[in-house]
Amino acid sequence: DAGSIPAASTIFSPARGPAPTNFQGSAVYGWPMRRVFLASVLLCAAACLGACSLDSHGDRPRAVVIGIDGADWKLIDALVAEGRMPHLAALRERGTSGPIQTLVDIPLSPVIWTSVATGKTPAKHGITWFLVDQPDGTRVPVRSHNRKAKALWNILTEKGLRTTVVGWWATYPAEDVGEGVIVSDALGFHGFGRTAREGDDRRKTHPPERFAELDALVPPEQQVSVDFALRFLHLTPDEYRNARFDPARHPKRDPGNPVHLFQQYAVTAQGYTAIAEKLLEEPYDLFLVYYEQVDSFSHLFMKHAPPKLAWVSEEDHARFKDVVSEWYAYQDELLGRLLAKIDLETTAVFVLSDHGFKSGERRIRSEQTVDINTAHLDHEPEGIFLAAGPGIRRGARVEGASVTDLTPTVLHYLGLPVGKDMDGKVLTEIFEAVSPISYVASYESEAKAAPAEEVSEDYGEAELAENLAGLEALGYVRKAEDADAEAPGESSPEIHNNLARIHVRGGDLDEAAAEFEKALALHPRDADALLGLSGIAAMRGNRARAEHLVKVALASNPDFPPALAQLADLRRDAGDLSECIRLYREALSLHDSAPALYLGLGDCLQRAGQYEDAEATFTRVLELDPDSFAAVYNLGVTAFQQGREEDAIAQYERALAMDADHPLAAATYNNLGTVHLDRGEIEQAIARWEQAVAASPAQFEARYNLAAQYLDQGRLDDAIPLLEQAARLSPNHETLHTRLARAYMEKGRGEDAFRALTLVRRLYPENWFAPLGMAVLFAATERPDEARPLLEEAFRQGGDVARTTAAGYSALAPLLADGAGPAS
Repeated sequence: DAGSIPAASTIFSPARGPAPTNFQGSAVYGWPMRRVFLASVLLCAAACLGACSLDSHGDRPRAVVIGIDGADWKLIDALVAEGRMPHLAALRERGTSGPIQTLVDIPLSPVIWTSVATGKTPAKHGITWFLVDQPDGTRVPVRSHNRKAKALWNILTEKGLRTTVVGWWATYPAEDVGEGVIVSDALGFHGFGRTAREGDDRRKTHPPERFAELDALVPPEQQVSVDFALRFLHLTPDEYRNARFDPARHPKRDPGNPVHLFQQYAVTAQGYTAIAEKLLEEPYDLFLVYYEQVDSFSHLFMKHAPPKLAWVSEEDHARFKDVVSEWYAYQDELLGRLLAKIDLETTAVFVLSDHGFKSGERRIRSEQTVDINTAHLDHEPEGIFLAAGPGIRRGARVEGASVTDLTPTVLHYLGLPVGKDMDGKVLTEIFEAVSPISYVASYESEAKAAPAEEVSEDYGEAELAENLAGLEALGYVRKAEDADAEAPGESSPEIHNNLARIHVRGGDLDEAAAEFEKALALHPRDADALLGLSGIAAMRGNRARAEHLVKVALASNPDFPPALAQLADLRRDAGDLSECIRLYREALSLHDSAPALYLGLGDCLQRAGQYEDAEATFTRVLELDPDSFAAVYNLGVTAFQQGREEDAIAQYERALAMDADHPLAAATYNNLGTVHLDRGEIEQAIARWEQAVAASPAQFEARYNLAAQYLDQGRLDDAIPLLEQAARLSPNHETLHTRLARAYMEKGRGEDAFRALTLVRRLYPENWFAPLGMAVLFAATERPDEARPLLEEAFRQGGDVARTTAAGYSALAPLLADGAGPAS
């Protein structure tokens, strides 16, 4: 019966996680006192603020920040247990450590490390991609003047302090930092070749005249000796000599040759360490040095590490199985060399990574060197954080740290105010004593210093090609033939597309659309931008425009899997499941190792009732991505739909064991409640729905289901708030508002009930309970002339069910006795 009110809904829905194609494409000063005598000195030192210590260069505190891209505590802990990372182990014992959360919006190195150095998210600092386009159509690595927010070195320079920076992402061309030193990322290999090697050397360091002496400390690749290389690569000496890059034998580097890449990354690490050792002997207030190699080697060689994966050849496993673990041990040796130059009694050391890296059985399957579509899946959301030195707690653990917290924490440690517009926070729990935090509105009121000297760009064509090839080798950009080649202005579609995705996740669709349009202004056929605009159109209910934009993208590139997947989603939402399945299978024929595509296909198969195929598809997702919560969740949904309740419970519990805080956790709790209800286990169902409500303020189904059970138990005071919350989440839900009106009536809240019934009657004219309920309210207030026509309307629409229901309301008794309503 269309107007019947179920006792409880069994609402649940399949989920794929994030759609595979939509939008792929943050006074009083004080300080912790370590020694009694220190306080008397500091009281006289107005310049010493925050967590202070004395050092050899004066009465100011100072700090060193060491960035190790991709470092992961799981691998470190195992190596520490074997005694292979003694320097980091000792540092952790004397300091505070714990996990650090990465950025989820754009998990790319230049983006995250710029957030580390600014305390701000990409939407504020403006670095959202590896490359920018020049007016002549060439693409160059993102540069310092593309950053829209001030970094630590800019802020300290303005405050008269001295900063040294070595190798940090997006620091070329080197900015003017006064008496400080910047060795930009133009001196080493950062995943894309030796940046600007053919450019003007004066832009690579500040001051420019230091370029020659510092650049000389980065050895050429051919100086990577056989003995050194064979520590990591299990090759014969002759195999290494024949495979390595040597200008005398191989005039051109091969970005697809893992030995060539090994040489590039090795000499960069050695060079940056030698430069840092030299500069650590000079005055500084803050010193930052960055190492990329752990991440790069993990992308290239983690698949070959023990335990051997079934799809990795015995030969490759034998050759490359120890590269990652041995490099971690070597990175510890490099850390030890830096620590030998640092006095931890006077200087704080911060060590952090931008994210972690999957290892063991959780590695992503890919037969390619690195897969552009799945490279980001290699990352773990938690990296490492470690702080040690004067004023920092010993042997403690920090929780809840974010990559945006480094800048506020370092500013506070150095006695400087924190910008209120920074997205990060001061990690006060790392300090022995918490001093009051000082704030300024923003550091952005003054213009950021320009590069040391404005000179024209001079990139060699061969070098630019090498830069792009290196990025392709690490899986960060598509091959040149897969992207549009020309773009005016110094920007790139990726920059605008990534900013747009941030705005979408923040709910600002107008700003997102504007950024996608900027990307199209650069590349009129940019498929990611077209798909982004299509997604916005779909979210706004304009499915015709959404489908048109996808088809424009496909006209530009008929073999673009994300466009095929997005069109499949649109056909699914229109109810055309067979076309959805066909399109997803076509996308998978072009790229058969993308977990998101299999999730989409499994969703359509599940909706079409093809449960065995759906289960096989979700199982394939887990082969490619063992951490896919959505795949396990959907295996639970599929099992329940086939009546296998024990299997469904097991899969849902398995998903929650993987990540109890996952965005789909609330839906999982809700579905567990539905299974228990189906089995007659009412109290267990209620407990699960209560967990779902607690897990997410946006879980409509759980609020409705839990409220329905409370109503059945007569717990009106518990049910009504849940129904009101659900009504805000789904303002036009017929059954919900009907039940809410009925609950208001039982509580004697006539005005609230009348408002809810009026909404139902307006939106759903065939709903018989709305006029019946309104008739009850009018009759109860002695307005029979207004109640009678409403009662007749209810009987016409609801028939015998409406008559039976009406007989239960005493207020209607006089009207029923007078024969109100049409004859049965």
